[in-house]
Amino acid sequence: MLLALPALRGDDKPKDEPKPSSAKEQHEALVKDYNAKRSELLTEVRKLKGEEQQKLLQKYFGLGKDFADKFYKLAEDNPKDPVAAEALFWVLQNAEGSSVHPKALDKVTALMDEMSLKDLVQRLRTLRGAPPKLMETVFKRAEKDEKDALAGDLLAWIATTGSSYPIGQKATDRLVDKYPEHAAIAQVCLVLSRSGSAKAVDTLKQILEKSSKPAVKAAAALGLGKNLSTQTDKLGDKLAEADKVAAEAEKYFVMVIDQFGKDSPAQRKEAEQELKALRTVRVGKEAPIITAPDLDEKEFKLSDYRGKVVLIDFWGHW
Repeated sequence: MLLALPALRGDDKPKDEPKPSSAKEQHEALVKDYNAKRSELLTEVRKLKGEEQQKLLQKYFGLGKDFADKFYKLAEDNPKDPVAAEALFWVLQNAEGSSVHPKALDKVTALMDEMSLKDLVQRLRTLRGAPPKLMETVFKRAEKDEKDALAGDLLAWIATTGSSYPIGQKATDRLVDKYPEHAAIAQVCLVLSRSGSAKAVDTLKQILEKSSKPAVKAAAALGLGKNLSTQTDKLGDKLAEADKVAAEAEKYFVMVIDQFGKDSPAQRKEAEQELKALRTVRVGKEAPIITAPDLDEKEFKLSDYRGKVVLIDFWGHW
């Protein structure tokens, strides 16, 4: 019996040991942990006020940076697993990869050369912003695959996301030249309407001339009117020059209303509002009639202060 004991012990089945988590499970756990901590911090933020609240808000907005190393390590440990791409793009989306994790940025730029255009477009749509280095890589990919319609999507992403960088203007030029009927052109017009670039007006005029779509033409004309209208207020006391720029802005607002208003009612309404403001409240125009109660509930009129320097502060709570 004693001799048989070792054999019997050898037949005993070992206890089940926990299996190591898969890369996908580790990624899901990290995302869950990150979201839970964000929720906890947000709950605490709502309970505080003043300086303490501001300090906690900084921690809340910096949480992505705290998790960046964990997500990057997951990608580094599992380079051939699809979850590596998920983790790397998470770093860029949530932790400002250009400044926090340059290694993650390097790996993502390498991935972009291997990904299909369809996958790349979908990935880029998850990013709220990106460093110029990454945009340069996307631009090169758009040049390489210019015969594919999705290359236009890459350029549109750069043009709308990186408008403040030189690469944004470069992508806009190529988009307008190679894909003048792209669906994102109208959105590009909106970006250009707010641009302080000297070339923005020329680009909008090019879109207005080249596009065959009334909606895009309306967006370009509206963008021109808004951009030029903004320029008038920057001219200060150069009233003659301001009047000249304002006249050109007015021409484009009228164009939206008269030529494209039927097909683009929302843009027509916006053009009408902008035109009214341009004609009545821009720099150099006489202030409109204002009647209201003062802090002592005594009614006053702005005209009572004619000839004096008056600062009017419009404010409110929403």
